Amino acid sequence: MRWKNVLIITCLVFLFPSLAAQGKPEPISDKELAVILANFEQYAEKSMGDWETPGMAVTIVQEDDIVYSKAFGVKTYKRNDPVTTDTIFQIGSTSKAFTAALVAMLADERKIGWKDSVIEHLPDFEMYDPWVSREFMIEDLMAQRSGMPPHAVDSLVMLGFDRDYIRHAIRYAKPTSSFRSEFAYQNNLFLVAAELIEKHTGKSWEENIKERIFEPLGMSDSSMDIKSFQDAKDITSLHHRFGDKIITLSQDWPYLHWTYVYGPAGGINSNITDMAQWLKFQVNNGVFDGKPLVTEENMNFMHTPKTIAMLFAGKKNTILRHGSIEKMLLTRLSGTMAVRQGVKRW
Repeated sequence: MRWKNVLIITCLVFLFPSLAAQGKPEPISDKELAVILANFEQYAEKSMGDWETPGMAVTIVQEDDIVYSKAFGVKTYKRNDPVTTDTIFQIGSTSKAFTAALVAMLADERKIGWKDSVIEHLPDFEMYDPWVSREFMIEDLMAQRSGMPPHAVDSLVMLGFDRDYIRHAIRYAKPTSSFRSEFAYQNNLFLVAAELIEKHTGKSWEENIKERIFEPLGMSDSSMDIKSFQDAKDITSLHHRFGDKIITLSQDWPYLHWTYVYGPAGGINSNITDMAQWLKFQVNNGVFDGKPLVTEENMNFMHTPKTIAMLFAGKKNTILRHGSIEKMLLTRLSGTMAVRQGVKRW
C-alpha cells in the first residue's frame, strides 16, 4: 500500500541573497516584495486546492526578520477548526536536517570528521557488503547513496521493533545499486547518525536536539515525542487517502508511534513560529542572535549537494530540494528552495 501525504505541514519560505557563486543580487524593494508575497499567496492557495490539502502554514524569513507569517485552511478535513501560526505539525523528514546539524556540531568540536569511516567511531556498524562497511563515511550516512533499496528495513518499525534492532538490520539489506552510484532515500542511516551523536556526547538524540538546537533558537513549542504531540492544545489531525476519499485518523492511531522511533529521521513536532527561528539559523549560515552555533565551514558542507537525484532542463536556476516519496508518512513538510533574483522559496 502506498501512503500519500494529504496535509502539507508547513511551507517555510525565506528570502536572502543568492549563492556566492552567482553574485549578490540587487536588493528587493518593499514594492517588489509586496508583489512577490501577493503572487506567492495566490500560488499557496491554488496549491492547497490542487493537492486537496486541508491546511498549512507559511512563514517567510529575510535575514533576521520574519516578513510574512500566515496560516491557511483547517486542521481537520471538513471541520471548522482553522490552522493558526501556533498549530503544531509533525515536520516529518525535515527532522533529518536537525540531525545533520548535530553532526556538524561534533565536527566543529573535532570529535568526528565528515570523511571518517563510520566503523572508526561505531565498530559494530555493518552493511551487507564488507567492503562498503569499511569504506562508509560519516557523510554517507546522510547523503542517500548507500546502495540499499529506498526505505530499506523501514517496515520493521511498523512491527514494533526499536532503533537498536533497526540499526542492526541494516546489514541484511541487500543492495540494489553500487555504493555511492545512485540516489535512494533512506531513514535508517539517520538512526546510525543519532547513535554517533549519542556516543560522543553521552546524551540521547532528544537531549541533544533540545539543548543544542531548540533552547538556543528559542523553539519552545517544539518537541520530539508522541505524548507532546498528542497533548498539545493546537495540533493538526492526521489524514490518509483511500482511493478518492480523504480520511481523518484519530490521534491515538496505533501506528503513530513509528514516527518517533525514527525520530532522528522524522520525529520532530513544531510550528511555523518556531521553524522561523530554524530558518534564521540556516539563512545566517549557522549564526543566531549574533552567536555562532555551527561554523560557516560546516554549514557550507551541509549545504553543498552530495548526490544527484534528478536533472532539470530549462532556465539557469539553482534548486535545492528536500524531497521524498514516502510510503508511510501521513504528514510531512515538502518544499523547494529556488534561487531566482535573490529569492529563495521553500
